[in-house]
Amino acid sequence: MITAKKFFMIAGFLAVPGLLVLFLLYMHYYNGCGAKETQLIPPPSAKEMVKGWADLSGNRKGKVVFARPPKMFVLDLSTGIEKEVPNVIVAGAPGRRLRGKSPRPSWAPDGKHFVYRYNNNIYVCDEAGNKQIIANEQMDCGDETRWSWFRRDNTDWLVGPSEDRNVILVKVSAPSVVKVAYSGGDVKWHCELTGTGKYVVFFDGSNVYVTSYGSSSKGIKISKGQSCRPCASPDDRAAWLPAPHVKYHIYNAANGQFLGDLNAPPGEEVYRLNWSNDPDFAVHMFGSRGNTRMYVRKVSTGGYVYIGCGWDPDLWVGGKPVNQ
Repeated sequence: MITAKKFFMIAGFLAVPGLLVLFLLYMHYYNGCGAKETQLIPPPSAKEMVKGWADLSGNRKGKVVFARPPKMFVLDLSTGIEKEVPNVIVAGAPGRRLRGKSPRPSWAPDGKHFVYRYNNNIYVCDEAGNKQIIANEQMDCGDETRWSWFRRDNTDWLVGPSEDRNVILVKVSAPSVVKVAYSGGDVKWHCELTGTGKYVVFFDGSNVYVTSYGSSSKGIKISKGQSCRPCASPDDRAAWLPAPHVKYHIYNAANGQFLGDLNAPPGEEVYRLNWSNDPDFAVHMFGSRGNTRMYVRKVSTGGYVYIGCGWDPDLWVGGKPVNQ
């Protein structure tokens, strides 16, 4: 006679091969980026990446800060060398809840520092891992938020959402100093200031708007249908992500005029687009399903270079070609 205890022991033993098969299938369909793939794309070689970036940019300097949680890295596009940023820990992983905790870094215009988020704190850091917390009780540093770097009159500010759902600027050298860029009280997570400082782009939880700096009016709604994750360019353009995630719609931030689309590379998604300090270059990761392939882009042509896997890339571009 088989007792209940023996029955469950036998059932458990028989289940082991089945679990092993499921695990092997999982590993077959998930690549080194940690995401389900419809098509395996091998990592680029350093030589391929350097040549691709040189052709795309006209041989200019470039570097990308990004995360592979729990670490952050900087990739030099001119050499193909990737280096870990020491003394930095970050969060983030595939899945709607965990990806909201990712660091969302943003370069300073001179490429010497970047800002990132971790554990409800905002940090300013350099590539050597020297970091400091930028804290003000008005700052919303929660999941999904992104703080971006803005420079005006040689003064550095961080731009992001406030706890009372406005858009604020916090002075890097004196975080007690705050300016209000938009005071409508309806911002949810995502907001940026264009490079000229004239316009604000923000998400209210349903739609994306552009409005003038210092305004309390929502301004012009530029989104249609499901929309999210707006970003701003250095030259007064704004973009937002529709569903499905195969393109970003680009608009004139001054008047809301549609200017065109930045399409995803063939067979890919575009997600978390970030403009660089140069208005013709941007970077993004693959998409919302957890895939983390990163691409640098030339906005005017739609050109792209695959640069490997990582979360939340941000691109800095040098002003002169490498050999000049």
